[in-house]
Amino acid sequence: MSTSVWKRLSKRVSLPPKTTTTTLAKHTFQPTPPRPHPLDIVEILERIFSYLDEFTCKQTAILVCRKWFLINRLRSTREVVLGSFMSSSKFDRILARVSGASQLSFYVFPDVTTSTQEQHRRKLVMALQRNYARQIKRQKRHRKLDNLAQWADGATLERLLDRPLEELNLIGYVQPELTLPPVLPYLSCLLRLHLRISGGAVIKVADIVQACPILQELYIGIGQVSWSDLAVELPRPWLPSRNGSEQGSPLALRSLVLEDVCFPQATLESFLAVTPQLTVLKLINLVSENLPHEELPEWEHLEYNWHKFSKRLKDLQLPLKTFHYSVSDRPMKDDEIQEMLLVCRGSTEWTIPSADVTLAMIVNIKASQNVLTSLELFGSDRSNIVLQRALHHYLCDSPHLLHLKAPRAAFLVEHLDLHHRGKFAYSKQEVRGNISQSVAWGHIRPGVWACRKLLTLHMEFHSLEQPLLSSAVTTRILFGYIARVLPRLRDLFIDTAEHHFRGDMAFPVQLNMQLEGGLCLLAKLKDLERLWIGSYERQLQCSLSDLNWMTPSGQSKKYREKRQATLERLDGWLDEERRLELAAAKAVFEEGEDLSTSWAKVEPTLKLELHHLGMFLDVKRTVSEMISARNSQCWPIMRRLSLFCLYDIGRRPEMELERMFK
Repeated sequence: MSTSVWKRLSKRVSLPPKTTTTTLAKHTFQPTPPRPHPLDIVEILERIFSYLDEFTCKQTAILVCRKWFLINRLRSTREVVLGSFMSSSKFDRILARVSGASQLSFYVFPDVTTSTQEQHRRKLVMALQRNYARQIKRQKRHRKLDNLAQWADGATLERLLDRPLEELNLIGYVQPELTLPPVLPYLSCLLRLHLRISGGAVIKVADIVQACPILQELYIGIGQVSWSDLAVELPRPWLPSRNGSEQGSPLALRSLVLEDVCFPQATLESFLAVTPQLTVLKLINLVSENLPHEELPEWEHLEYNWHKFSKRLKDLQLPLKTFHYSVSDRPMKDDEIQEMLLVCRGSTEWTIPSADVTLAMIVNIKASQNVLTSLELFGSDRSNIVLQRALHHYLCDSPHLLHLKAPRAAFLVEHLDLHHRGKFAYSKQEVRGNISQSVAWGHIRPGVWACRKLLTLHMEFHSLEQPLLSSAVTTRILFGYIARVLPRLRDLFIDTAEHHFRGDMAFPVQLNMQLEGGLCLLAKLKDLERLWIGSYERQLQCSLSDLNWMTPSGQSKKYREKRQATLERLDGWLDEERRLELAAAKAVFEEGEDLSTSWAKVEPTLKLELHHLGMFLDVKRTVSEMISARNSQCWPIMRRLSLFCLYDIGRRPEMELERMFK
């Protein structure tokens, strides 16, 4: 080897320059391993995928390669929905999909017959039993295969796709005394159990704890599904007993929510002693009266004592991040509310009765830097006008809020009417008074909500004149406001009162779902995954072409022409709008009304988008954009749509429209 060649080689391999050829031959050269790409590091991938929504994980990420599939398979859920609304054949067909599903929801409507319910219950138990037996068999086979050097392709695929039932939702008139005992033996892998049931039931918590040893989330309550005046009872004991004494081993429970239930407080205090990982504890609207079985000895000492309970919580030192405590018909004092909020000092998630939303409370929120990200208001009594103002003012000054659930807050749609167009009457089709009459807005100060990044909105909307909710103008204001001010919404629930009254006569309240009513404005919400409109059964007063813009089949030439014809038939409204705008502007000017101060904080682009809020012109432009963009998909990640249904069952848009127009 020449000297020049040797020098070049020694520099390349970084060897001492005097190494001989013999010594060089003894060395084995290992090439420098390539530096790993960041996307090959599992921890980095986990971090990236945690920001993706479930739709993206399901439709894109898991298809890239096996590694991406393994990382994301637990982020995507396969849900099976069963209900008494199904025919027997459809029930059997859907039930066959339980194997491998991670989430099961079972709805029972109040009008179901006893024989049908018993038949469905028996089939459900048999399906869960078969699924559990297959799961045990797979686990045994997998343990044997772990000892082999290589896996067979079929066995590998089976193991990757295998997933036990992790979440069970029982909703409605499910009769838990009859439904739970036979299914509990097959729920050993359950992580989440939600029992949203009618009143008058008795549930044994100890049986649930014993059958589901790794349970992390438990909800028991009535919520909005009750048609009974009786509470849900949770009698003692709550912990399994062995040799005559309760078992006190630590539980995996992380979330416990009890709503509209009754139980001995001492039993709960003992139960919390074995939940060291509990981060969410909500005791909402606990019932202390009208108990179904007051003759039972354990109910003789039923008493909810906040001061005693708060002292017990301090002693337990649970790692709570979210907490709530309230008793029905027993409003908490201001100092008690402050003490309750301090249980989770610095928490950004609040659950409070809607009756407690006062102007003083809003001041307290602002004093605590106003960093709430989640606000949940509950209560069956609609809040009064003063509380409406408080909630509206809060929303106009809360930029950090991400989740708002106030399904019975009775929020006035007039707060959203930025340009006072709520009483526009275009033609004989909408006879609602003379716009030349004085418009008494009074205490109403419309404003723009500051929570632009809101992801969840559940709210019941009212009007100063309830019949106006069926007006196309009112719904255009409602839908248009939500679509423009809250562009990132993923979960939306819009409800109304069931009836409005004129004297002794009751009339149903129904939002206008016709094309001119502006529901199509919600198509601007590209991230919407879940939409539920109306919790009362209603027959749609519109045609299929008014709504099927939300489905691919509705984008055909036939339905586009129908919608175009509807718009042309109402083109006369455009001229009327110009006249009504002048009349409304004059009435507002004479009364000296103006928007709230939140309007000054609105960015110019949003002001421009809200310029035609409530006008027919807004709908005409939106529909024209849909017609021109033929291949655009409305709501690309929509998973659940419910229209005027008692429960949020949720179907794909095409299936829900088929149900409504069958």
